Amino acid sequence: MQLDKCKIALIGRTNVGKSTLFNRLTGSRDALVFNEPGVTRDVREKALEINGKSAFLIDTPGMFDYAECEDNPELLEAIATKLNKIVTQASLIVFVIDGDVGLTPYDKEISILLRKNGKDVIVAINKSDKKSADAAFVDAMSLGFSNTIDISAEHGLGIDELCDIMDKYIPEKTLSDDQGQAEENIVKLAIVGRPNVGKSTMVNKIIGEDRQLVADFAGLTRESAFVDFVLDGRTIRLIDTPGIRRKARVHDVLEHISVANSRNFYRRADSVILVIDATTLQSGQIEKQDLTLASDILKAGKALVIAFNKCDKTLYKINGVLKFLKHIFEKSLSQLKEVPFIFVSAQKGDNITRMLEMAISAYDKQAKRIKTSDLNNWLMSVNRSDILQSGSARFKLKYITQVGSVPPTFLIFATNKKNIRLDHERFILNNLKLSFDLVDIAIKIIFREQKK
Repeated sequence: MQLDKCKIALIGRTNVGKSTLFNRLTGSRDALVFNEPGVTRDVREKALEINGKSAFLIDTPGMFDYAECEDNPELLEAIATKLNKIVTQASLIVFVIDGDVGLTPYDKEISILLRKNGKDVIVAINKSDKKSADAAFVDAMSLGFSNTIDISAEHGLGIDELCDIMDKYIPEKTLSDDQGQAEENIVKLAIVGRPNVGKSTMVNKIIGEDRQLVADFAGLTRESAFVDFVLDGRTIRLIDTPGIRRKARVHDVLEHISVANSRNFYRRADSVILVIDATTLQSGQIEKQDLTLASDILKAGKALVIAFNKCDKTLYKINGVLKFLKHIFEKSLSQLKEVPFIFVSAQKGDNITRMLEMAISAYDKQAKRIKTSDLNNWLMSVNRSDILQSGSARFKLKYITQVGSVPPTFLIFATNKKNIRLDHERFILNNLKLSFDLVDIAIKIIFREQKK
């Protein structure tokens, strides 16, 4: 279930500066900005506060992106359908026009669409710092909307005045008390994977609407997109990231920026779902790039769940590959042998809720704090184990405390620390995981010499 919101949508042609304005208003760099038309393809949404009032700002793909979509009519149709839906659902429209270019026939078509929907509209003439922008303001007045303002999203000109106008259309209270409390404890969940594995289809299934563009060709999503929803009373911020290719295959500059942006977002997430195309398992192995992605996520200390998507399109029985996968995980990347995984069908919705529950459970374990007294009771029992009491060990674990979470990090003081071998460390780590229900997440143990 998504949160009820006052929605303000930025609408306009491609390359008029909507994403720059989105970043300026939200005080972030969440929107990908590049000097090329058609960069934004997915809807991006972020909380916005104006004069103590709360709303949600939506950045949208550019309308009438014919140059970008000339060879992709499916993409053009998907963008048009989605934009019409956004306009219908939005509470307020900020119609952005390029003041340097001036009013175009496409701008006039957009104005007709907005008037048909009967929405409150603010016309923002962007790039008003350019000398050519004066004529654009006069032309924009002819569109017949009551609010027209000059701005420069890049330099911050006119932004305060724009906020004052938006303030008039935002209700005094847009989130309920329960929703406000949920905002304070948002779990950030990133969905990552190689291109065309079904991430955007999965996002659409989760939130119950065609928010992300979906088509049967790779590279459709270029930016990380956000949406908040509620699961079992908890607010989840879902992050759909662009498909991550191997560096050798990232030729286009824009795609290189997009991939780097994707990695930054999942490294800032609390929990990560790595989506793998289940049909690729028919080759008898897991793609090397999927293993590399999983390793990178674990090294970043993130809770991880692996979702094998498109399981309904495979030729084998799911139950028959469980042992195979565990063997592949252990053989290819030992850290993965305890990572939870699940078979899903994003298109049909099979196991999607269970997948989300697993991801949230993994995060809860990552954020877990264990009492020092409980840890030291455990340490006493570990010291008595045969492995650590063998004659070749010659060290003693004296004290343990948890010094961090996400991932859980523990500090153990020991005498003769230099005698702790790798097999000792592995035994202590596994025993700690089993004793405190941490078996399917990454944890870290630091050994320090006990001062005499």
